[in-house]
Amino acid sequence: MRAVAYIETRPPSRATGELAAAYRYMAEVGGHPMVGHIVQLFSLRPASVRRMVRSWELGMWVGDQPRPMRETVAAAISRLNDCHY
Repeated sequence: MRAVAYIETRPPSRATGELAAAYRYMAEVGGHPMVGHIVQLFSLRPASVRRMVRSWELGMWVGDQPRPMRETVAAAISRLNDCHY
Protein backbone atom coordinates (compact mmCIF):
# COMPACT_ATOMS: atom_id res chain seq x y z
CA MET A 1 0.00 0.00 0.00
CA ARG A 2 1.27 3.44 -0.90
CA ALA A 3 1.45 6.13 1.78
CA VAL A 4 -0.41 9.36 1.14
CA ALA A 5 1.06 12.64 2.33
CA TYR A 6 -1.06 14.82 4.57
CA ILE A 7 -0.66 18.55 4.99
CA GLU A 8 -2.58 20.25 7.77
CA THR A 9 -4.60 23.20 6.53
CA ARG A 10 -7.04 25.78 7.87
CA PRO A 11 -10.16 26.29 5.75
CA PRO A 12 -11.86 29.69 5.76
CA SER A 13 -14.43 28.44 8.28
CA ARG A 14 -11.64 27.88 10.84
CA ALA A 15 -9.43 30.85 9.95
CA THR A 16 -8.72 33.48 12.58
CA GLY A 17 -6.46 36.49 12.94
CA GLU A 18 -3.90 37.05 10.20
CA LEU A 19 -5.10 34.06 8.15
CA ALA A 20 -8.72 35.26 8.20
CA ALA A 21 -7.47 38.68 7.08
CA ALA A 22 -5.47 37.07 4.24
CA TYR A 23 -8.54 35.11 3.11
CA ARG A 24 -10.65 38.31 3.20
CA TYR A 25 -7.97 40.09 1.16
CA MET A 26 -8.12 37.29 -1.41
CA ALA A 27 -11.91 37.60 -1.64
CA GLU A 28 -11.62 41.38 -1.99
CA VAL A 29 -9.06 41.41 -4.80
CA GLY A 30 -10.30 38.22 -6.47
CA GLY A 31 -13.92 39.23 -6.51
CA HIS A 32 -15.30 36.05 -4.90
CA PRO A 33 -15.02 34.33 -1.50
CA MET A 34 -13.78 30.92 -2.69
CA VAL A 35 -10.38 29.88 -1.31
CA GLY A 36 -8.86 27.13 -3.41
CA HIS A 37 -7.14 24.14 -1.87
CA ILE A 38 -3.82 25.24 -3.34
CA VAL A 39 -4.08 28.42 -1.24
CA GLN A 40 -5.16 26.51 1.85
CA LEU A 41 -1.95 24.46 1.63
CA PHE A 42 -0.16 27.60 2.83
CA SER A 43 -2.70 28.38 5.55
CA LEU A 44 -0.33 27.65 8.44
CA ARG A 45 1.81 30.51 7.13
CA PRO A 46 -0.60 33.43 6.63
CA ALA A 47 2.15 35.78 5.43
CA SER A 48 2.83 33.34 2.58
CA VAL A 49 -0.88 33.32 1.69
CA ARG A 50 -0.90 37.11 1.57
CA ARG A 51 2.23 37.25 -0.62
CA MET A 52 0.79 34.63 -2.98
CA VAL A 53 -2.48 36.53 -3.31
CA ARG A 54 -0.59 39.80 -3.84
CA SER A 55 1.43 38.25 -6.67
CA TRP A 56 -1.80 36.96 -8.26
CA GLU A 57 -3.34 40.39 -7.85
CA LEU A 58 -0.45 42.05 -9.65
CA GLY A 59 -0.14 39.41 -12.35
CA MET A 60 -3.73 38.40 -13.00
CA TRP A 61 -6.30 40.70 -11.49
CA VAL A 62 -5.14 44.21 -12.39
CA GLY A 63 -4.08 45.83 -15.61
CA ASP A 64 -5.38 46.97 -18.97
CA GLN A 65 -5.48 43.60 -20.73
CA PRO A 66 -8.69 41.56 -20.40
CA ARG A 67 -8.50 38.94 -17.67
CA PRO A 68 -9.10 36.00 -20.08
CA MET A 69 -6.02 37.07 -22.06
CA ARG A 70 -3.88 37.31 -18.91
CA GLU A 71 -5.08 33.88 -17.80
CA THR A 72 -4.32 32.41 -21.23
CA VAL A 73 -0.78 33.79 -21.11
CA ALA A 74 -0.34 32.46 -17.55
CA ALA A 75 -1.59 29.01 -18.62
CA ALA A 76 0.80 28.97 -21.58
CA ILE A 77 3.74 29.90 -19.35
CA SER A 78 2.75 27.21 -16.85
CA ARG A 79 2.64 24.66 -19.63
CA LEU A 80 6.08 25.70 -20.87
CA ASN A 81 7.36 25.31 -17.30
CA ASP A 82 5.63 21.91 -16.95
CA CYS A 83 3.61 23.31 -14.03
CA HIS A 84 0.21 21.72 -13.56
CA TYR A 85 -1.18 24.67 -11.60
